[in-house]
Amino acid sequence: MLASPAGRRCLWGSAAAPWGLLAEAAAGAHGPIPLWLDRPFSIAPRQGVDTDYAAFARLVVEASGWLHQAGLRHGDVVAIVKAHNVDVVALAQAAGRLGAVPALLAPELDPDTIRALLHRLGRPLTIADDTAIATHGLAAAGVTGRLVSVDGTEAGGIELDDLRGGPAPPPAPRADHELVAVTHTSGTTGVSKLISHTGVSLAGQSLVQVLGGRLLLGRRDVIATCLTTAHARSLSGLATIAALGLPHLAMVDPDPASAATLMARRRPTLIETFPNVFARWEGLAKHPDAPLANARIFLSTFDAAHPRTIRMMLTSSRRRLPVYAQAYAQSETGAIALSFRVSRRQVGNARLVGWPALAFNRVRIVDPTTDKVLHGPGLPGAIEVRGPGLFAGYLGDAERTANGWHDGWWRTGDIGSRRTDGALRLQGRVVDAVASAPDYLAWEDILLARLGELDELVILADRAGRPAAIASTRDSIPLDPARWSAATSDMPGLGTPRMLAWDELPTTATWKVRRGALRSQVFPDAT
Repeated sequence: MLASPAGRRCLWGSAAAPWGLLAEAAAGAHGPIPLWLDRPFSIAPRQGVDTDYAAFARLVVEASGWLHQAGLRHGDVVAIVKAHNVDVVALAQAAGRLGAVPALLAPELDPDTIRALLHRLGRPLTIADDTAIATHGLAAAGVTGRLVSVDGTEAGGIELDDLRGGPAPPPAPRADHELVAVTHTSGTTGVSKLISHTGVSLAGQSLVQVLGGRLLLGRRDVIATCLTTAHARSLSGLATIAALGLPHLAMVDPDPASAATLMARRRPTLIETFPNVFARWEGLAKHPDAPLANARIFLSTFDAAHPRTIRMMLTSSRRRLPVYAQAYAQSETGAIALSFRVSRRQVGNARLVGWPALAFNRVRIVDPTTDKVLHGPGLPGAIEVRGPGLFAGYLGDAERTANGWHDGWWRTGDIGSRRTDGALRLQGRVVDAVASAPDYLAWEDILLARLGELDELVILADRAGRPAAIASTRDSIPLDPARWSAATSDMPGLGTPRMLAWDELPTTATWKVRRGALRSQVFPDAT
């Protein structure tokens, strides 16, 4: 298997290494690969925003000395709760270099969730910034073990500067089959769960990226990403850089103005981000600096993108044959299926999320009530998956982990069906189902295509179970009721939308709308 150590040596080349040493492997294999940031490292601000992976690797080694000085040892867990920045990955790598297990917690989680997850982690040594410390009350007695603040001590904790200068111990990374990192679910369906990753599972999740990069990218290519750094993709993504050694524009701020300036300067040829970020960037297609013009590959991960967004990205490129690659994925599995679109005019049904075989996976559809495998094309059921990137379980929740496995297959919680050619069609989450609008995701796609002024649209079940629309428009411009009425004439029961500004929508760390939270926000009496 290519995700095994032998397979990684074959495909990754000289950059093959245990996960905790990937940063050093990348620098050793490729030298000072350019690394451009949209904000300086908070743990090393003097490095600025124009740096390289050799400096990044040195920072990892230095940070391992700081963590060791703070008392972190092989096998320990360290929680990292700070604003999104590539230095989160540096701290995670530093912990991995010591053989410790970094647990990345997104600061957007609510205080109760953060505290519950820290409790589940055993109140570990915690690295945080002052904002997270104050917001989540991390300095309170019993919330963490030792607390280190990366940017001061105003909110409590030990100042990171007091730990600098200590020698970095020799590397002692954990074995491939052992737990090497912890992330968490998005929380769209309730309290976030802690996701356990081994070296094998992270290698498996990066396999598609590495192989695709080997086949499609060359030395003149530039990678741009806009990802949240508490996410599994940021951890597995380092393997892509280690294997390919290409210049990397690593952004964490999805703001279109900021992203446009950086991409216009660096002219990336591959751009990867989450679908909702691409949706926010649709306006960049007409930007005077043409920041997306050099892109020949757009890659969105985890969720299905809207057809309008796909079309706008392809239209924004001035390359002869740009490609929009869509990876349907989950943190527990990595990429489940892949699809590719090249037509600027006929995007097709974006809920056709691709072919599992392209992601080295197998998928089956089962009846969620009887667990019977459904073999016929077009029959909707629960999506189950097998593949090289499957996680090691939910940390501290053996029962929930066991309930997710069915005869060696992992049940994703999504509903979908298969076409006769094996392509997978996604219909939504089981917990988000709208009984009177079973294809609610397709309705959203249709309305976003018909109403270009919409920035986001979510269809939920109201208190009575009827479909209800919540919408936001670009720059909060009022929505014309007549246009809405005409656009929804073939969608029975969908009344006047409730309007919210984009930043009023409750989102996950990956900017995906938390439908359950939105339903509670809009319909506070709903159960």
